[in-house]
Amino acid sequence: MKKIKILCAIATFATALIVGSCDTTSFLSGLSSSSKKPTLNFDKVSIKSLDMEGITFNCNYSVSNPYSVGISLANVVADISCNDSKLTTINANEGVSISANKSAANTFDFKVPYDSILNFAKTYKENDKLPFSVKGNVSLDKLPVISTLTLPFSKEFNVPVFKPKFSLSSPKLVMPSITEIASALVKGGKTNALKAASLAKSLVTGGEVDDSLLEGIDLNMKLNFDLNVENEGGSAWKYALNSCGIKTDGQSDLIALDTADDTTIESSSGTIPLSATLNTLTAGKFIAKLLNKSGANPTFTLDSGLSFPNLSYAPDLPLAYSKELPLSSITRKSE
Repeated sequence: MKKIKILCAIATFATALIVGSCDTTSFLSGLSSSSKKPTLNFDKVSIKSLDMEGITFNCNYSVSNPYSVGISLANVVADISCNDSKLTTINANEGVSISANKSAANTFDFKVPYDSILNFAKTYKENDKLPFSVKGNVSLDKLPVISTLTLPFSKEFNVPVFKPKFSLSSPKLVMPSITEIASALVKGGKTNALKAASLAKSLVTGGEVDDSLLEGIDLNMKLNFDLNVENEGGSAWKYALNSCGIKTDGQSDLIALDTADDTTIESSSGTIPLSATLNTLTAGKFIAKLLNKSGANPTFTLDSGLSFPNLSYAPDLPLAYSKELPLSSITRKSE
């Protein structure tokens, strides 16, 4: 009797194993023979950011998973080309998971240097914009039945032919008149009226200044210079200066700069006059540095925006810039 029970149990287990094996085989066979496969939709190429070296582009795409099991992306390989001339190849390990019967969006970035853009423009004699393409494939991790699967993609986009260039020129410290300086020195108790005129003249004409001489006196001075903006390419653009300032040692905040009424440039080049109002009560040490041309150079910084009217996908793009303002280049003059 026990033998019969054991034989029945073995038979039942074997039947279940066969049925289960058939179900699994049927499931895997269903995946293999299914007309539905993962698909890739390449949404767009957009400009992510600008810096002084080049343009960083962002690519958006999504992958749909029709299977009842999750899959994941292994990597992305793509060639970036201009007029079929390859600029670079990118290879990114993705590791993005896509749930069963779901879609997942993903992105990857690449950078195109300005110098490469200008060189392509010369080669193909293009002044305004260049036809670029991104072409490659997304690989999926191994699946139960399909050992490898790659999803190709291709997208064309235009790149503006430009390279921003900034320079600073004509820095000068505009000081009050000798009479005003002398009066402030006497009022501040620094010297008597007889010596005040001589000290004031020395300040204006180039004499060295002790920090303590400017302490406790109330004088306004102007630091003036020009911001020169240039587009080295031929693409139509609009440059807009949003804010700018000067940072110096011992000062946590930027010294704000006053700008001209019009801070936009739409031609290939232009100049924006800049001015900082400095008061001896709050910036006496900095003024002494400017007058003596000694110590660390102050740093000029700006935040600006660029637009390209011939490219709808490139609206107001932020661009930051910073540069030392050499103390040795700053001249002084009296009003």
